[in-house]
Amino acid sequence: MLFALTLVLSCLFLPAACQFDDSSENGFHPDPLTTGLFAILCIFALVYGGLIVWTFVALFTSRGHRSPYALLLPALVFFAWSNAAYIAVIILENIPSLGDFSNTLPDLLLPALSFALNLLSNWAFILQFLVVVTVLWNRESTLRVATDGKFGGHHPALIAVHATLAVLMFIFGTASEALVMDTNVKYYTTNDFVENLDALDHRFAVANQLFYVFSSFAVLTAVDVAVTTVLVWRAGRKAVLPDKIANVMLYAVVPLYSVMSLLLMIFTIIFSPSGLPSTDSTAVFEGANLASTLLPTFFSLAVIVVILVLSTKRADWSPGGVEPVKQQYWAPQPQYMYSAPQPQPGYHGPPQQMPYGQPQPMTFAPQQEAYQGSYLGGSSSPQQMQYEAAPGGYTPSMQVTPGSYSPSHSVQPRTSNPLPEKTGYHAA
Repeated sequence: MLFALTLVLSCLFLPAACQFDDSSENGFHPDPLTTGLFAILCIFALVYGGLIVWTFVALFTSRGHRSPYALLLPALVFFAWSNAAYIAVIILENIPSLGDFSNTLPDLLLPALSFALNLLSNWAFILQFLVVVTVLWNRESTLRVATDGKFGGHHPALIAVHATLAVLMFIFGTASEALVMDTNVKYYTTNDFVENLDALDHRFAVANQLFYVFSSFAVLTAVDVAVTTVLVWRAGRKAVLPDKIANVMLYAVVPLYSVMSLLLMIFTIIFSPSGLPSTDSTAVFEGANLASTLLPTFFSLAVIVVILVLSTKRADWSPGGVEPVKQQYWAPQPQYMYSAPQPQPGYHGPPQQMPYGQPQPMTFAPQQEAYQGSYLGGSSSPQQMQYEAAPGGYTPSMQVTPGSYSPSHSVQPRTSNPLPEKTGYHAA
């Protein structure tokens, strides 16, 4: 990181120092399009520096989801190095006062800087793709934990697609730039390219074909990211567990990443032999170069910023952040009948609640034939009372039977005599 910041600052100091030259011929005096490109690259350098610091903070403060930011940190470093190398190339190519100084520089300095900026840019793109895939991997694992394995999980086919795309992009992206560098080493400092012009053209054609394959796989990564995101999002909906991270990935990251990949394909076609004709002016090529640097880099930074913003919402990453949708409904509660404990001998027990229509026996204390219960009126469903009495006693009932007495439906106050009155009844 310190090396990257030092390189970026040194690239910024050199053109600033050249502005103090009063000569109109010397100093840093590029054309307007190159000046605009240089200013944009300087802004990108500052943005990359801030994003690297932010990624450090997210990496140390995250818990349970550090993998995306562990891959994002080297991706940003590679982007920053590539950007710094591009600034250095522009400076060396647009400062006439460096004519004598450039003779002391290595002959392969400019080819080496071009090799570094292209190779690091390819590697950074691969890491950025893996960052997005790792975020989706985390959401699949979180959904699986939240649903006890019923939903979520990792699809073996998608894992194979992720790995295949990353490996093939690394192979073809590295091979393309390596072949260009090897060609420069072999022909740049010698006059062999004059005698072997066909071999030189063949080498550059093969390098371009390798880069086209890399760009094709880069476009396929957008399809892979979109399909994986939709599957994760639908799994959460099916489990009735909406995921805020998956929503952001679907509605923000996927469109930005798709536009970035589409722009990469468009500018690859523009700079191919089938694109801009070689007879166009230098301003046309410089304008296309400015657009190819500004637009894809802008959308790439937008994807990175969205992923870094997600790091600030820690609760959304944990399994508890995947919350089920709460449905409010009313269910009728059953009516329960609680039975009182069985009465103990020698003590008065309260009447037990029995189903409607069944007689409820009462308990009398030993050596006491006192009447222990009384009929309570006013109930919509009176219970039939049955009393156990000695021979010669009486049996009041709510139903009139032959030879029995039917009392009135009123509550009789209890007197001091524990025994009920026996006057006015017909003995059996």
